[in-house]
Amino acid sequence: MSSEALGGREKVESVLRDRRAFRQRLTAYVQELIENSDTSKIEEFAKFRKMYTGAIYSANIFYIKDYVDLLLPDYLDDLESFGVISANGKPIYHERWVIPIYDSEGLVQGLVGYSPVSNERYVYAVTEYYMRGDTLWGLERLNRAYELGYAILTEGITDALHIRSLGYEPVFAMCGTRKSAISMFELNRCRYGIVRIPDRDIAGTKAVRSWETNRYVTLTTPINYKDADETLRESEDNGECFRGYLDLCIGWLMEKEHKGEKSEKEKICMI
Repeated sequence: MSSEALGGREKVESVLRDRRAFRQRLTAYVQELIENSDTSKIEEFAKFRKMYTGAIYSANIFYIKDYVDLLLPDYLDDLESFGVISANGKPIYHERWVIPIYDSEGLVQGLVGYSPVSNERYVYAVTEYYMRGDTLWGLERLNRAYELGYAILTEGITDALHIRSLGYEPVFAMCGTRKSAISMFELNRCRYGIVRIPDRDIAGTKAVRSWETNRYVTLTTPINYKDADETLRESEDNGECFRGYLDLCIGWLMEKEHKGEKSEKEKICMI
């Protein structure tokens, strides 16, 4: 190996070490926020989103009541790099549920704050070593998707959370709207393929065009609902219907491996 190549490799390894150390620090910060959070707010989140609380707890969602909640003494020097301080020097989350975004090692790489009443429902923290457009929510379950051989992909995090609450494990959501070759490469390693569940609107139609893997089935929600989350929030009957259609999609995928080549595509529409 040439000295130039060796130097390049050492530089990459150094960046990877720095990235991991940063994410470990961010994960420790988030864990302390979770421990300090009001657990009754998790029950509240589950109730108004009409999800099982287990899915909320497993995603480590926590609630920030006031800006000051983010100002943990041991991490004051890290808050800017963690992305929870805005350009004007103030914390960015207030009366919001915060959803950690994990990497495939189970380390926190980013945060998104959610509020059902704010004009800006989702507020993403801009952290170091995090590329929102090339990151999927749910990557801590990527290896599980590889074990099962399939993945379920949605447009929004609440869609994915609601599908998780039905008992499905390898569920992922986009964290941005732009085309991501990195995310599609990760999902394309599932040997059977993916189930795509886009929103039923113009944005969803545009987004799904870039969700290209070797083999997939697209599940479309009923015409009177915008997305999977809205469908599932409507009633328990909708949940059972959704489960039946999703199992049908997974069954179709499991019939054949794509073996790294472009294969069949299918579309199933709920009625």
